[in-house]
Amino acid sequence: MSADSMSGPTPAEVTRKRDFRLYWIAGAVDQLGSQTSGIVFPLVTLAVTGSPAAAGLVGALALAGRLVAAPVAGVLADRLPRKQMMVVSLLVAAVVMAGLFVGVATGAATLAVLAGAAFVEGLAQSGYEAAGAGSIRRVLPADDKKALSRLEARNHAVQIVGPLFGGVLYQIGRWVPFLVDAVSYVVSACLVSAIRTDLTPTRTERTSFLADLRDGLRFVWQQPFLRFVTIWAAGINFTFGALIYYAILTAGQQGAPAASIGLILTVASVGGLTGALAAPAVFSRVRPMTVIVVASWAMVALVVAMSQARQTWTYGLLFGLVFLLSPLLGVIFQSRVIALTPDELQGRVGTVMGTAGEVLQTPAPLLAGLLVAWYSPSTVALIFAALLALLAGYTTVNLRQLRAGAEEPPDDPAPADPAQTEHAPTDPEAAEVRR
Repeated sequence: MSADSMSGPTPAEVTRKRDFRLYWIAGAVDQLGSQTSGIVFPLVTLAVTGSPAAAGLVGALALAGRLVAAPVAGVLADRLPRKQMMVVSLLVAAVVMAGLFVGVATGAATLAVLAGAAFVEGLAQSGYEAAGAGSIRRVLPADDKKALSRLEARNHAVQIVGPLFGGVLYQIGRWVPFLVDAVSYVVSACLVSAIRTDLTPTRTERTSFLADLRDGLRFVWQQPFLRFVTIWAAGINFTFGALIYYAILTAGQQGAPAASIGLILTVASVGGLTGALAAPAVFSRVRPMTVIVVASWAMVALVVAMSQARQTWTYGLLFGLVFLLSPLLGVIFQSRVIALTPDELQGRVGTVMGTAGEVLQTPAPLLAGLLVAWYSPSTVALIFAALLALLAGYTTVNLRQLRAGAEEPPDDPAPADPAQTEHAPTDPEAAEVRR
């Protein structure tokens, strides 16, 4: 046994693991609060205005806030101290939710108040997410597959618990979920503040805002692997978003009760959670390229099988299997994206890739509704299977590019300044990745 292996982890490695735990918990608390209030936002809007269209408007403004702020947030995340940017964004969102809590509790909430709160919270969330995406490389432990799998598992777990928690709190009082969300933002800000790693981006020169934005877009487009992952992730987000609405609408047309329809989403989230937890064990036994190809085509087969589904539980089972496979691809792609992207571009690259997926996902519910209205459930499922087959084919024909992206050892991203070595950890040792 070597002396190095007996010496145990270095102080820098201990700090990095501690900071990753804080990063993980902060994100979990933030997402739980957002899921809690998000599920009741349309209910409160409907109760205040009596208009389903108004509820839809508020939801659209929340998304608009995120999309409008995304380009600015991505550039700022590569210019400003990222920890401070995360903290400020979380506190802004906390103030907004606290104001909304007071407005709903006192009966002073109007459509304008609800719409404004949704939009500003979207702006703040965009800032937090951009800075968080830029920071992850600094706090990611060496066992990146396990760490990224934990992030995926966290996201799916919150999707299971959050809406249920929000519904329970809404029964106590309309204002309670917003109070909980405000507190969650404050707690997350405190956790982020406790991170010791220096998250300040490394920049050697100052350029204009537009030049910075172009640099991020150009880098993603000129890197074949990043370009592939951006297109793939946008396509998956669009198809999955439409598939979920297809299942909900089809089950509703078949007379399934609301509880059964909700079960579809729950089973899907459980499948995603299971896949994320199983990812490290899968990667220890199967090569990333094999996982990518098999999972891509298996999802096509599962959606084809969905065309023959007639019972709500069947939709739930098939969705659970589809969502069980997707985190495997996500972890593989994300790890290499982080490794390929220079520190000074992390915020912009993360924002470019995330925004592309969100923009394409926006019309997915509308498409699903139109297809369900025009065609039989079997035909609609086969249409979505064809879209997934196009993505699987796109993945297969890019095998050489994927092999270079998913299996090459990453370069060492340690900063040139030796004084910063303790605060800027090296790239993940294993070059296996997510979307």
